[in-house]
Amino acid sequence: MKYKCIIVDDEPQAHKVLESHISKIDNLTIIGNLYSGKEALDFLNKNKIDIMFLDIEMPKLTGLELLECLPYQTSVILTTAYSSFGFEAYQKDVVDYLLKPVSLPRFLKSINKVTNSFNKNNKNAYPEIEIKYEGVIKKLNTESIIYIESVGNYVKIYLLNEKPLLITQTTKYISSNLPIQLFTRIHKSYIVNRLFISEISKNEVSLINNTILPIGRRYSVLLEYTTEDFN
Repeated sequence: MKYKCIIVDDEPQAHKVLESHISKIDNLTIIGNLYSGKEALDFLNKNKIDIMFLDIEMPKLTGLELLECLPYQTSVILTTAYSSFGFEAYQKDVVDYLLKPVSLPRFLKSINKVTNSFNKNNKNAYPEIEIKYEGVIKKLNTESIIYIESVGNYVKIYLLNEKPLLITQTTKYISSNLPIQLFTRIHKSYIVNRLFISEISKNEVSLINNTILPIGRRYSVLLEYTTEDFN
C-alpha cells in the first residue's frame, strides 16, 4: 500500500528537501505540491490524502489556520523554521513537528510515528497481497514473509515454514503493497520483515532463520531509524 502525501509550503527549497526524503521511502508517494494554504484547501476538497507535510508560516492562510478548516481528518506533520510553535502545534493534534532544515534521520522518525498510528487503527497489520506464482494468482499473507530478494527479472519471497516462491512481478510492485511500518529495504536487492531481524551489525543483518544479508550503504540510515521503535 502506498500512502498519498502532499507538501504544503510557500518555499520551493522546502519542497525539494521533502521530495528527496520521500523518494527514499517505497510506500510514500507525492500527489500534490501546494504553495499556499488556500491552494491546499482547494486540493483537499477534491482529493483524499494520507499524510500532509505542512509549513506553519505562510501568507494569508497559515498552516495552523488551515488545520482549523480541514475537510476531513488526515495525518499532519508540521514543518517550520521556528521552534516557538511547538506547544500550539501539538494542541492541534498533529503527528509530529519538524524543524527546518529537516534531516533525513529526523524525517524517518516522523514517518515512523505516522505509520505506527496507521497500524494501531488497522486491525490487519499484515494485509494480503496478490502474487503471480506458476501462472496462477495467489493471495499471500505478508505476515509469513521473512524477506524478499530481487533476482534478475524475478523476485524471490522467503517464507516462514514454507519453501521460497519465485515470482515474475517486480520488486517495486511487491514493496508498494507491503506494510511500511513492518518492512524495510536494506539493500537494492533485499527487503526484510523487521520482526524477523535477530541482530544488526554495521554491514549485515542477521535473521531468525540464520540468514545473513548485506546492508547497502545508501540504505543503512533507513534501517537504523526505522527499526528502533520495534526492538
